[in-house]
Amino acid sequence: MSGSSETFNLTKEDIRKAESKESHAHGGNVPKGSDSAALQSIIDSADKSKAQIIEERKANLPLPEQPPVASDFNSADASTVNIGSDRTDGSLSHNSEALREPATEGVGREAVESLDGLPNDAVARGSKDKPDLADTTGPDYGYPQKNDPANKKDL
Repeated sequence: MSGSSETFNLTKEDIRKAESKESHAHGGNVPKGSDSAALQSIIDSADKSKAQIIEERKANLPLPEQPPVASDFNSADASTVNIGSDRTDGSLSHNSEALREPATEGVGREAVESLDGLPNDAVARGSKDKPDLADTTGPDYGYPQKNDPANKKDL
C-alpha cells in the first residue's frame, strides 16, 4: 500500500475492523468525528492523487441557482453597479421610528438632568463654547479648602 508511513502503518483492513466496532455501538453508522472515520479519510487521501481529491471535492460543491453574470464596474452608467449618492438599499425613515439618531435620544445624563444638548463638561476643553451644548459646568473656585464660598466660615 502506498503512503503507509502517513497512515500510521495501518491498513484498510485494520480500519474496517475499528469502523465495524464503532458502527455497532452507534446504531449502524460510523460517527463523523470518530477516530476510525478520520483514519479512513487519511488512508483514502494517501491512496489518491491530489488531482483526484480536488475533482472529488469539486463534484460535492453545491451549484449556484443562477449562473454568474459578468460585472459592469467599468461602465459609465452608475445605475448598473448601484453607485451614487442617491442610490440606497431601502427606504430611509426621517422621523423618530428610525434607528439612527433617535435610538440614543432621551437616554443617559441628558434625560436625567433634562438637558437640551450634550453637557459641556463632557466634551473636550476646546469644544466647551459650541452653541449646541448645555451649560453644565459650575463656577471654578480653584482649591476648595481656600476659596470655596461654601466652606468659608464667618469670622
